[in-house]
Amino acid sequence: MGWIKGEGEIEDSYKISKIAAHVPDLVVYSTLTNDIPYAENFHGVLLFADVSGFTNLTEKFSLSSKKGYGADELTRTLNSYIGEIVSHILDAGGDILNYAGDAILALWTVERVQLSEVISLVVKCSLNIQDQCGVRETEVGCQLKVKIGISAGKLSKVIVGDEISQYFVVIGRAVDEVRLAEGLAVASTIILSPNAWELCERDNIAIDPIENERAVKVRYIKREPSFSVEKYQDSIGMSVEHEKVTRVIGRKVNLAARLMMHYPGVVSCDSETCYYSKLPAFYFNELPKKAMKGVKNPGVLYQFMANKQQMYDHLM
Repeated sequence: MGWIKGEGEIEDSYKISKIAAHVPDLVVYSTLTNDIPYAENFHGVLLFADVSGFTNLTEKFSLSSKKGYGADELTRTLNSYIGEIVSHILDAGGDILNYAGDAILALWTVERVQLSEVISLVVKCSLNIQDQCGVRETEVGCQLKVKIGISAGKLSKVIVGDEISQYFVVIGRAVDEVRLAEGLAVASTIILSPNAWELCERDNIAIDPIENERAVKVRYIKREPSFSVEKYQDSIGMSVEHEKVTRVIGRKVNLAARLMMHYPGVVSCDSETCYYSKLPAFYFNELPKKAMKGVKNPGVLYQFMANKQQMYDHLM
């Protein structure tokens, strides 16, 4: 006779499933028995979607005469818009790695031989996002727009922390390239990084070159990707149903977005993140203080200074 779960166990399983729906698949399906810290290498395609118009929208709603109305409406408007973008990503098999204020970083993990096919899948997803969400009018007269960068290649997942608290970070050339690709994009456009352009099905993606750059601007896709979403999901064994509308308003989220703006080109963090990383103190240098809109008393801020070799030595 089979073992039947009790009511308490079913409830616990349900709670775990609800929590897992807000955690990247990269973490949910990771190995839990490795000693910390540790690193895993894999191949993937990254999509970086950045929403413009966020600052103007915030200022418009902050001027609302009704107490509390502005914050509620700002949250509702952004949840609706970003939630729609997230839905397109999840429907295409993407894994939401992180939110940074008004930006989204998504991942498609793949075998090396599948990179070109999955890049086409991600390009198709990006075109759908631009078609449905490229320009969105709001009730206060501000437009929300999205620009997208895509990269592909070898990546590493690094887990740091202790037995109580663990944190993950994805590093690699593709991470650097997706940030640079997004930086070359303007509102309502899609940019393929140099490596993604090298690896993709070139005969299926129409592009415009960018002057003095190896990255390219996507125009359209000529035919439907041969690698379907269902085939991709079967290949990675995806089974967690993710929440498609996620609240993205909060002090830490806003701080992360402002750090990206005011300390470009470096890995920056606050003192709490520095402490819980459990990394050596000499990996961090204190950053000069800057006035950041919407951020009061952020405390001491740090730049992460360790190079790849130092991280490798530390992990080993």
